[in-house]
Amino acid sequence: MRKLITAIFFSFAAWAPLMGQDIHFSQFHMNPVYLNPALTGNFDGDWRFTGNQRSQWRSVSRPYNTIALSAENREQHLLPGLFYAANLVHDAAGDGDLRTIEFNLSASYQRFLDKDSIHSITPGIQFGINHRNIDFLQLNFDEQFNGFYFDPTLPVSESFMVSRRTGFNFSVGGMYKFQPEERKELVAGIALFNIPQVGQSFFGNDGIKRDRRFVFHARGLYDLNFEWDLQPALFMQFQGTYREIVFGSNVRYIFTDKKGEFMAPYAGLWFRNRDALYLQVGAYYNSWIFGISYDVNVSQLVPASNVRGGLEFSVQYILKLFKPKKIQHRICPDYL
Repeated sequence: MRKLITAIFFSFAAWAPLMGQDIHFSQFHMNPVYLNPALTGNFDGDWRFTGNQRSQWRSVSRPYNTIALSAENREQHLLPGLFYAANLVHDAAGDGDLRTIEFNLSASYQRFLDKDSIHSITPGIQFGINHRNIDFLQLNFDEQFNGFYFDPTLPVSESFMVSRRTGFNFSVGGMYKFQPEERKELVAGIALFNIPQVGQSFFGNDGIKRDRRFVFHARGLYDLNFEWDLQPALFMQFQGTYREIVFGSNVRYIFTDKKGEFMAPYAGLWFRNRDALYLQVGAYYNSWIFGISYDVNVSQLVPASNVRGGLEFSVQYILKLFKPKKIQHRICPDYL
């Protein structure tokens, strides 16, 4: 029975990505540009650099490995309130070495709704290019079973049209932010990805397209007292027949907060609907944020996965450039 379930999982793992499901991260809030283009520039500083790495399904197949990198700038050189970013995603999945490489450019424009800068709305857009390729020679097929055992030398009758596809992408998003105090904040947004619905089939079927992905997210920050903060969040995304709902909260303890030094570890418990429970731990240290999470699988794939899910790392660095004050001197005329 265990071998049968594992075989079924192999088939699903090899072909599910071809059905158009995008990659995902458990620490969704630590990959803001991929979560919503309107989140571009949503930080206090001049530059933000983010890195994410996720691997999963080590117990049943070749691990899925995803790496994401992004850089954001909010120096507002072109227009006040205009921020921009670039991000790169690389994903390798399954025994067929299905690889997805996506590069995006994002821009957002923040508009305050009041003079106190407490309420703001931010629209965002994202343009990108997506490339996918697969190595069919690494896959096995039912025709290679000779009635007694699996024989990899037997030929297959599958007709492979292409092994790579490249297409352009376009996405939009919007965000609302409410921040009455430094440690009180609410951020909520929606985004629509894959608007052009580029073809995905390697078999020449133009009817198989990359489904549009709709995202809703909300995240809060609330100071419980001088040292403790609550950081709840909700994340929902819908893509074709796929549904993902994540909710939970981190709790942050401010260990040190004085001029030039800030250190605050955090931990939290999260739940992905009908899939996994996962724990997050990490720390804020001056301009750095480090995070690690591990998914414990609770879905119907438990017999094959041995409850093992995904291990994920994240890091962010916010750069604040030194900008000396411009001191203007009044020149007084000399009187004789």
